[in-house]
Formats: sequence, structure tokens, C-alpha cells
Amino acid sequence: MTANILLILSALLGYIVITIILKNSKSNRILNLSLVLVIFLSITRLLLVGIAGLDNNVELQNFNQKASIFVLLILPLLYLYFKYLIENQKLFVLKDLVHILFLLFVILDRKLLLINTVFNIEFNYRFDYFFLVYSLTYNILIFLKLRNYVWNKKANLEMAKKQNSLIKKWTILLYVILNLFIARYFIIFFIEYYFELSLTPLSGLWFSALLWIILFTILLSFPELIYGYSYLEMKNLEIISNPKDNTYWYIDSKIKINNAQDQQLKEKIGTKIEVYIFKLNGLLFKNSYFRNPDFNVRDLALVLSIPKSHIKFVFKYHSKLSFSDYKKIARIQNSIELIENNYLATNTLESLSREVGFTSYNPFFTSFKDVVGKSPHQYISSVGRISN
Repeated sequence: MTANILLILSALLGYIVITIILKNSKSNRILNLSLVLVIFLSITRLLLVGIAGLDNNVELQNFNQKASIFVLLILPLLYLYFKYLIENQKLFVLKDLVHILFLLFVILDRKLLLINTVFNIEFNYRFDYFFLVYSLTYNILIFLKLRNYVWNKKANLEMAKKQNSLIKKWTILLYVILNLFIARYFIIFFIEYYFELSLTPLSGLWFSALLWIILFTILLSFPELIYGYSYLEMKNLEIISNPKDNTYWYIDSKIKINNAQDQQLKEKIGTKIEVYIFKLNGLLFKNSYFRNPDFNVRDLALVLSIPKSHIKFVFKYHSKLSFSDYKKIARIQNSIELIENNYLATNTLESLSREVGFTSYNPFFTSFKDVVGKSPHQYISSVGRISN
């Protein structure tokens, strides 16, 4: 009884998460659809098994046993989810259907003997052994993708580092849960075949339900995890397109002040914070001061006619940016203005990076991608500017 209720509860939570994803899927429909299908296949099975167990519905239990094999499709779907997460791809590539269709064909062949019927060829194999090789192959492919493009992803901006860290933790969690699902499958296989024990449909499913409940609770607590880089990077793009946006700042400090000197400064300049933020935010998007590689906080204070200690206080207690991040964003914004004014018609990207204050192209490239969400070449292509 308890196990059945747990299955139904996990399914209901799953449908809530699916509703949230579909309601806010504009950031990347393909990415979100992959995740929706993974969740839907898993929780629908849990729901049906749970309901069948509550009223001892034999017909529904038999149906669940026959249909449960289709849950294995979550493996290629998860692979595609990670692929689109990494590539931030928003259009489905037709060749990616191969990942799903291949396993679907094998499943249908197991159920309907397609190869025997269509080609009149007797093709006997142990599906459990096939799925062992298949799951290990995809497991390795997923691991390599995540290791190379998510877990070791580098960034210059603190905000981008936090974004990368968030996605890294999410993908690690999802990857661990995937492996626990696979482990459960093969533990049951081992028990059935080597100990000749007959297990019920509920065997071990309570463990899967518990894992899903944990996952859904995390997703409901941190919904930004659902949308990946495309959602998080979109926030930067919105700020770039709207210089009046104060997303980088907050008038009411969210950081507790323990320093007596800072507390005194707060009392002194508390009424000026909003004005300071307005000036700092305006300069962030419209300036060329940071073209000087040596431009520092002291220089910024002179430009804005604000005491240096006040500037430092704002960055410490009222900004999501460090001064270093502020400087990089200002330089990237300056580079965008130059690109839109056809600077690259007669100059190279290397020249552009030095023009706006970077020491070389590499830090410029990383910072540009952190801020804009695209590489310089991708951005240039999107606005139709010439790049040498």
C-alpha cells in the first residue's frame, strides 16, 4: 500500500513539473520537450503501476508488464537532452531521430518479431544482453559530453561561473540518477536470472519513485535548472538590449554588514545608493573608458564624481557584479557598438579585442560568450556584419 502511494505521489509531482516546463518552454522548446518525454514515460508507468497495485487490477498489471519496456527510451532521450543543453540548440536535427528510432525498432522487434516477419530471418538474441551493451555505450557517450562541455566548462565572469556551477550540479545529479535507474534494472535482471526468483511489478519501483520525488522537489525549488544555458543566458541578452534594466543591482542590500566601518558608511550614504546605481548602470552600457587596460576603481570614481569608498561599498553590498565583471561587461558592450558600426569591415577580431581593452583575443572571446550568450562569430552572423 505504501509503495503504491509513493508511486502515485511521484507521478503527480512529475505532472506538475511537466506543466511548468510546457508553460515556460519558449527559451528552448526542443531541450524542454526532451526532458518532458523523459519524465512523462517514467511517471506514467509509475502512476499506472501504483493504481493497479491499489485495486489489484490484473489487466492493468499485465499491460504495465508489456509496456514497461518502452521506458527504456528515456536513455536516448536523456542523451538528446544533454546534447541540446550543451549546444544550446533550438531546432531539432532530423538525424538525431536515429537515437530514438534504433532502440524503438529493437523494442518493437522484441514484441512483434519484425525482422522474422518482414525479412523471414530468424534473429535470436538476448534483449537483456543487448540493453546492457546499449546502456553502457550511451552512458559513456553522455559522460564524455558532460565532462568535456559542462563539467569542465570555463568562464571569466563571476555570474557565468555561478551559472556553470548550477548547470554542473544539475547534470551531475541527473547523471547519477540515470545510473541508479540502470543499476536497478540490472540488479533485478541478475536476481531473476541467477537466483530464479519471480519479482512483482512493484519490485524496486519504490526506489525509482523516491529518486523522482527528490528530483522533482529540486526542480520545483530551482525552476531555472529546467531551462539550462538558454534560459540563464537570455537574462544577459535582455540586459544588453535594455540598458535601463537594473538586474545587476539591488537598492536594498541582501548582504549582512558585519564590518563597523561599512555600517557607518551605510548610514552616511544610504539615501544616495539609488543615484549611485543609476550612474554605474548607465556607464556600464555607454562608455569607452575601459578601453584603457589600466582603468581601475579610482578612475571610475573620478569619472562619476563619486568617492572611491562609496563605489567599493556599492559593488560589495548592492551589486551582483564584481568590479572585474563590471569592467568586462562594459568592454563587451563597447565591442558590440563597434561591431554594429562596421568596425570589422577594416579590422580583425584580434584588433577589436585590444581596442576595447582586452590583452588578447582569448579572454575577449570567453567574456563575449559569457555576456552575450554567443561567440563573437555567432553574434556577427546574427547581425550581418563583416568579420575579417
